Amino acid sequence: MASVEQVQASLALVLDHLRTAHQQLTEAGERLSEAHAILTEASRMHPRSLVPPELTKACDHAREQLTLLLGAMEAVERFSGRL
Repeated sequence: MASVEQVQASLALVLDHLRTAHQQLTEAGERLSEAHAILTEASRMHPRSLVPPELTKACDHAREQLTLLLGAMEAVERFSGRL
């Protein structure tokens, strides 16, 4: 049977992984947004948009996942704090 300290240590490790994921997802979202902005600007000189719909969906998906990840981090922090 795990002690409270072992559970807290495991949760701390989980939180570290979630923080790393948050950093990486934030950076990925920023890069996706930059690509979207560049293509949007380039589209002004073309009759059709150069922004693929998949890129717009990827930007939206990254923002949604970031929100979920933040919720997971908060939940782990709250649970760990109650131990």
